[in-house]
Amino acid sequence: MSGDVKNSILVTKFSALGDVVHTLPAVRVLKESYPDHRIVWVVKRGIDSLLKHVPFVDEIVAMDPGYRGFKQALSRVRLERPVMAFDFQGLIKSGLFTYLSRVPVRVGFHPRQARESLGGWFLNTKVKVDSSLHVVEQLVMIAAMGKKVSVPPFGLEVSSRDRERVQTFLKVLGIGGPYLVLLPGAGWSTKRWPVEDYSWLAREVFARFKVPSLVLWGPGEEELVAPLRGKGHVRVAPFTSVGEMMAVLERALVVVGGDTGPLHIAAALGRPTLGLYGPSYPWRNGPYGNDSLILEVSCARKGCYKRKCRELCVASIPKEVVWDALRVMVKDELDLQGMG
Repeated sequence: MSGDVKNSILVTKFSALGDVVHTLPAVRVLKESYPDHRIVWVVKRGIDSLLKHVPFVDEIVAMDPGYRGFKQALSRVRLERPVMAFDFQGLIKSGLFTYLSRVPVRVGFHPRQARESLGGWFLNTKVKVDSSLHVVEQLVMIAAMGKKVSVPPFGLEVSSRDRERVQTFLKVLGIGGPYLVLLPGAGWSTKRWPVEDYSWLAREVFARFKVPSLVLWGPGEEELVAPLRGKGHVRVAPFTSVGEMMAVLERALVVVGGDTGPLHIAAALGRPTLGLYGPSYPWRNGPYGNDSLILEVSCARKGCYKRKCRELCVASIPKEVVWDALRVMVKDELDLQGMG
């Protein structure tokens, strides 16, 4: 590590990808409020690659799983001797990490509003936020010590190198013009829409607009997207780095998917998104700051955060309903580009 160890601010937001994306405006507020301080962000390994595309994060500490990873990350942070810490995670683990980092000023959610209330007791500056706001705005309130301030841009930057790589494989896939992006994967089964419905949707889009669909996928999802390979109306992208994924998303006509990290990255890059929502509340955790449309399941268990459920959840959204929404979005985007 380098830099002035007396002027560092610790940020704890370990995971998940979409949650880290939602935290970017709050961290940007910190950087703008304390321009002479270095931002040191502790994040789960694997997600750290996203932060390499964020210019206002000075030091990234990738945390490996388990006690050993926790201890190693803690040792690295202690070398920085941060003067302030902002716990945007709201968990016992994140609160404990800030406490053990020996930071004198530890800021985060009030225990009654934290995801795990005990995590708040490790903090000495507890901020009450407006719980009716989107989580992006709540996190910005924490960065602003409880004040309501305007939300700055996410600040994600796509490199020219990643754009060139994506342009190359798009040519190989036969995509030379507009395309949709489909995101069939998700960390929770309750957030996944059926792969066969994505295939049907892509076929309808191609038949109506002659626009192909490109499927993005992540670690552990190769078998999930396998049924989509070899179809003329849909292409399956090769495995992409985070930077390449961003380069794909920034050019997409529309991005369709569940409540998953790439959907939130697309929104942060300003692309139109069609979100398919089940267990989570879109008003709180939906795509933020873009032209988005949400189709959500009405369920008595809404907000349950269940990874598995006996109910179909997102899978119960009729494909015809998704198509009705998507064809309007695609037409609008093609019209904007003068291709309608």
